[in-house]
Amino acid sequence: MRSVFTAWMLLASMVCAQAQQLFHPMIMEKAAAAGNPFPFGVASGDPRQDKVVLWTKVFAPQMQDTINVQWAIARDTTMQDVVLSGTVLSGISSAFTVHIEAEGLTQATTYFYRFSFNGTDSPIGRTRTAPENPESLRFAVASCANYEAGYYNGYALIAARNDIDAVIHLGDYIYEGGVRSNSIRSHIPPYEILTLSDYRSRYAQYRLDPDLMEMHRLHPIIATWDDHEVANNCCREGAERHSSEKGSWGDRKSAAMQAYFEWIPVMQPEKQNIIRQFNYGGLADLFMIDGRLQRDTPIEDYRNPARFDTARTKLGPAQTQWLTSGLRASKAKWKVIGNNVMFTAMNLGKVAKERQWNMDAWDGYPANRDRIFDALEADSIRNVVVLTGDIHTAWAMDLTRNPHDRKLYKRRTGKGVVGAEFVVHSITSGNLDTRVGRAAGNLARLFAQAKGRNPHIRYVNLIDHGYMLLDLSATDAKATWIHLQSKNFKTLKTRKARAYSIPFDGAKLRRVRP
Repeated sequence: MRSVFTAWMLLASMVCAQAQQLFHPMIMEKAAAAGNPFPFGVASGDPRQDKVVLWTKVFAPQMQDTINVQWAIARDTTMQDVVLSGTVLSGISSAFTVHIEAEGLTQATTYFYRFSFNGTDSPIGRTRTAPENPESLRFAVASCANYEAGYYNGYALIAARNDIDAVIHLGDYIYEGGVRSNSIRSHIPPYEILTLSDYRSRYAQYRLDPDLMEMHRLHPIIATWDDHEVANNCCREGAERHSSEKGSWGDRKSAAMQAYFEWIPVMQPEKQNIIRQFNYGGLADLFMIDGRLQRDTPIEDYRNPARFDTARTKLGPAQTQWLTSGLRASKAKWKVIGNNVMFTAMNLGKVAKERQWNMDAWDGYPANRDRIFDALEADSIRNVVVLTGDIHTAWAMDLTRNPHDRKLYKRRTGKGVVGAEFVVHSITSGNLDTRVGRAAGNLARLFAQAKGRNPHIRYVNLIDHGYMLLDLSATDAKATWIHLQSKNFKTLKTRKARAYSIPFDGAKLRRVRP
């Protein structure tokens, strides 16, 4: 066994030299230790009624600049009832990524798939096509999974489920920072990532995690990015912590985007586009948006009058037009938006001083948000569900243009409500339980939920981690937050769940049984 491992390590070093240092040496060692060409497992994504993306990445000795990889998708777990198969060419330019768009499939059907390279098979993956006109849908929703901040118990719990149509990931899939002194697990490479090799290596480390790997193997994913896939609080022209000493912003952004589309199973990755729509018949339309890399530079102080400039944009003109047109054209009962940062207006109080309103969120772009509400109100559109990540905490809020205007919005009756915003807590990334402890975090919840400042808030949790379930039916849209017992060690135990729903054509959110 030792000789086999030594041989793989030697051959890995040959691959490393041949492949022009695609990964950090520590990643090369970990990938070689798997002893097979598929150390990063398999994945699927962007499920449609008739097609789905299948993904893997090959790491093996004796690889040339291009390689041939076989693939097959079947109706059974033994891969005997094969419905599609073929051979695909991959190469060094994509770090030996294999990306298949399997077409001609049957709607609402579970399939199994695998890859083969040089006579060795990958693990068998499981995926599922989208239903054409379902009576109900269930998604697992996740966000903010800093590898250093803990273990991926939330991903493990999602992997164990057999009752979801897909995983919706709202971003911060990786984190770009270096090793921190208080980290539970350490990043590779141990410094802030800047180059294509750096970003590839960070994704590789995350995808070597067995819980994340298993979630990808068993469920299709529908993903968008937030900021940490590139750099903290990034925008079109730069990022909060990016300086000229770190090199060109354009080069860094291009490297981050290339790595993202190499690792995440997205339809047509060559177009590098995460702005897309998924239709689930008359029940739901899902709009995945980019609220980071097309936005104008954030304003630091909410008192700056430039905040209200109608030319300032969060989505960019083209994406804003795409989203508003899609919402107005949708015939589905539920219009769901996969969003990056808090959409609803949020008054943090005078104690926050210049940060009383979060300028990194939609509060920093009120004119762009108003254009979306204009479209909703023009066509009397209701039943909108905004799914949000980013802030590591859980929230349920009535969705209304201005929750602080008592003439437009009534908490008791739900007047002015067009839907709900559900914010998912983090898989691992720190919140108030990490910073101040659970007791102080619970006190802070009372401040955040104060009805005088934010009457539209129905639920806040600032101390737990986990994931969210979104259930859609003809009668209601329901969010259930699954809270982990801990992220600091491996466990599948959970705390008591919490759930809120909004009735179809109803007025306001209400607490319901999980």
